[in-house]
Amino acid sequence: MNELRVLIIDDHALLGESLARFLGSSGMQAHWCGQAEPALQLVRTQRWSAVLLDVSMPEGNGLDLLKRIKALHPTLPVLMLSMHPEQQFALRALRGGAAGYLTKGSSPDVLVQAIHKVVHGGRYLTPGVAEQLADYINAGDTAEAAHARLSDREMQVFLRLVEGQTVNQVAEALHISCKTVSTHKTRLMHKLGLTNDADLVRYAMHEGIVR
Repeated sequence: MNELRVLIIDDHALLGESLARFLGSSGMQAHWCGQAEPALQLVRTQRWSAVLLDVSMPEGNGLDLLKRIKALHPTLPVLMLSMHPEQQFALRALRGGAAGYLTKGSSPDVLVQAIHKVVHGGRYLTPGVAEQLADYINAGDTAEAAHARLSDREMQVFLRLVEGQTVNQVAEALHISCKTVSTHKTRLMHKLGLTNDADLVRYAMHEGIVR
């Protein structure tokens, strides 16, 4: 069997390098890249068995980058990695073409299992994601929570705001202007039918987004 080649795209150097070393010790050839455009160039010019992609990439965000990767190589399996709970991004990632979704708290053995599964044409779904996906298919869009209608970028801004970050902090983390963050905030508040920051936090707590 040919050695598996895995491209890790994550803007956190410590995690990316650690993942590359771990996968290397597991018999794979792994390469870490911390920025979107160089990563896309690697996808264009080299052969990969799978991609591990961080949801929270600042440049356009990981879900946008997922779409660009799938446009270049529709059959290349992409596993999304996230610090956020499955219920926040898993369905978005799967609808965008991801082959699976793992939280960064997953065990190393689970990561290796997931990579092997998607490389061989499968999807890696935890029981929680599988149940969520089944509910979505059975119920349709009418059952979706209001925040499911947010764009990917609006969702990123939303999560950071309810975690207590200021507009300036969100702008710095996502590498966008404060004006752009404020625009996203205005739009997401309108979509959620909320009027102030306290309402935003209460909504997030009610939906189990923050505790």
